[in-house]
Amino acid sequence: MRSKKESLKYFLQKAKRGKWAIGQFNFSTSEQLKAIISAAEKAKAPVILGTSGGEVKFFGLKKAIILRNYYRKIFPYIYLNLDHGRDIALIKKAIDMGYDCVHFDGGDLSLKQNIETAKKIVQYAHQRGVLVEGEIKSIKGSSETHKKKFKAKESFYEDIEKAKKFVQATGVDSLAINIGNVHGTYKNKIRLNIDLLKKINKELNVFLVLHGGSGTNDNDIKKAIKNGVVKININTELREVWKKSMLKHLKKQTIKPYKILPFVIKDIQDKVEEKIKLSGTNC
Repeated sequence: MRSKKESLKYFLQKAKRGKWAIGQFNFSTSEQLKAIISAAEKAKAPVILGTSGGEVKFFGLKKAIILRNYYRKIFPYIYLNLDHGRDIALIKKAIDMGYDCVHFDGGDLSLKQNIETAKKIVQYAHQRGVLVEGEIKSIKGSSETHKKKFKAKESFYEDIEKAKKFVQATGVDSLAINIGNVHGTYKNKIRLNIDLLKKINKELNVFLVLHGGSGTNDNDIKKAIKNGVVKININTELREVWKKSMLKHLKKQTIKPYKILPFVIKDIQDKVEEKIKLSGTNC
């Protein structure tokens, strides 16, 4: 049993008080995972390891948990989150197997259905000491490199009254918010509606999560952290580094993976370290 000072909730509370954020870094290969852990250990910063439904299907829940437990012997402040969980059976399985938190994405449901389902998940998770992240309005985009520009529309933004109703009715620990953020990277850097964030932070007593941290303007990320965001999700940029590095080093005259992959791991680690520094994360 982990102590309170080793729990994810402890660090989210600490981040909220200290105005810094914890990075969630998604992975689907052992090399990505090793790079994230190495960056966390070097920076002495807690990190959340994210696995989406597709990543879980490829990598496996059990393998992710076994490796998290192994790496915790090297650096203890490592946490697993099921990212954008829509399959209730998969969410419960992740909870039962030992994930630290789960994200229930009910953004495509009606508010009533979302509340009813999220409430059941929260009750199930909290009985087992697991945190729950909710989502009301689906965050646009996908974790890919997009060749077009993105512009947020008014309809994309968070409805504060609905958010208050959702948080109060379900008891979720954190909320994935819409303030102009989007999944993926685009031709333009994404700008955030900081004024809306300030209102959300004032009205909602919940941990605020920013998805789509990859393509977002760095200064806006800093402002978001100062105004209540305590968790930032990074995925696309790590995938981009992985691909670019693999293609570059595969051109070398060798077929030995152990001579290529260390460079790939180091390149991903550098990107994670950069994001940790931007978020001001500390223990």
